[in-house]
Amino acid sequence: MSATGIWVIGAIPDEAARRLASQAADATDAETDAIEDLQDAAADLMADQGSPFVAVARKANPVEALCNALGTDAMRALPGVRGNFILTADEVAAALPEVEAVLDVPPTRRAELLTRITTWMTETGDDPGFDAAELLDAPLRILREAASSFSGAAAFTRWY
Repeated sequence: MSATGIWVIGAIPDEAARRLASQAADATDAETDAIEDLQDAAADLMADQGSPFVAVARKANPVEALCNALGTDAMRALPGVRGNFILTADEVAAALPEVEAVLDVPPTRRAELLTRITTWMTETGDDPGFDAAELLDAPLRILREAASSFSGAAAFTRWY
């Protein structure tokens, strides 16, 4: 049996971010369908706003590769929990400095992170051609774009 890990991150309208965040707060972990409906709504909004980042990997979860590469302390500085979040425009602006501190790194640290992501994706999954640089660059790019357009942002992971 095969499995595929997916991570989607993109800008969404601020008003929609507020509505989705409220709905997410009311949902429980047991309400898988409700959570997936929110994720689907966020994905539709992302497509309307521009081009979301979508990372797909067979037998591996892209967010786990990023978590492993960055380490626990750095991941705690990123918004949400393990790649899942809904942020209003104000929250995007507030989170951006910490996201920049974690992801906008000097060349030596960047090379180390890229190696760790590639190793993770090759050893836990079967995708040696996975674009580690895009996984590292896309979250910061998306949040910067959201901040510059006074938009919210959302991200979610799925495992099929």
